[in-house]
Amino acid sequence: MLCTPLATKLFFFSGSNKLSQSIINEDWHEVKRRCKKYPREAKVWTKRVGFFDGVQESRVLPLHQACALRAPKDVINALIVANPSGPKALEPSFRRLPLHIACQNGCTVDVIELLLCYDPLCAQVGDIFDRRPIHYACCNGAAPDVIDLLLSIDPSLATVADKAGWLPIHVACQMGVSTESIKKLLDANPSSVRAKTAKGSTPLELLCKINCQNKKEIAKLLINRLFDLSITQTQSSYCTNIITKGIMV
Repeated sequence: MLCTPLATKLFFFSGSNKLSQSIINEDWHEVKRRCKKYPREAKVWTKRVGFFDGVQESRVLPLHQACALRAPKDVINALIVANPSGPKALEPSFRRLPLHIACQNGCTVDVIELLLCYDPLCAQVGDIFDRRPIHYACCNGAAPDVIDLLLSIDPSLATVADKAGWLPIHVACQMGVSTESIKKLLDANPSSVRAKTAKGSTPLELLCKINCQNKKEIAKLLINRLFDLSITQTQSSYCTNIITKGIMV
C-alpha cells in the first residue's frame, strides 16, 4: 500500500502564483485573503516535484496542496468558494482527488466532511490503483469518526478492493489502526474478515506481521468474527495456531 503522508515530504514547484506560495508557507491568513481578493489563483494548476513520496511529480491545484498540508477547515472552504470545481479535480499523475489526499494526510473530520458536502460521490472515486479515499484513511490511522463519515456516504466502500485485492480492512489491519475503526469496517462488511488479498493474505495474517499496542485486542475481534461466520474446525485450529505463534510473540 502507498501510505506515505505527503505533508512529511518537501515538494518543489514551478509555474506558481502567490496563493500557492502562501500555502507552501502555511500562511493561512494570507491564503484566505488571496482567495477572496484574487479567486482566479485558486484555479491555477502548478507542477509539484516530489508531491508524491518525495519523488513523483504532479500538477495540482491549490486545494490539493492545502489538503496535503492539513490546512484548517476555513482555509479549505475559502479555496473551494474561490474554485467550486476544486473538490472534483483529479491530479493527473495518480488521478487523486483532494479527498484522497486529505485522507492520506490525516486531515480532520470536519475537512473531510466539507469536501464531501460539495460532492458526496467523491468518496466512491478510485485512483489509478483503484484505491478509494477510505483506503488512504486506513493508511493514516483510520480515525473512527472519519471511517464513520465515509461509510455513512456509502457502506459498500468496505467491500471495494484495489488492484492488489486489498479491502479497507486489509489496510487497517496492516497499519494497526484503532479497534473501534476495525469494528466499523467489519460491521459494514462482515465477510471481509476472511477475505484474501491477491497474494493470499487475510486481515488476521496481516495483523500478525506487525506490532501495535492493540494487537491482541484486534486479533480477538477478528477471531470472534470468524467464529460468528461459522468457520470450520480446520479454520478454528488455524486461528488458534495464529494466536499462539503470531499474536502472543
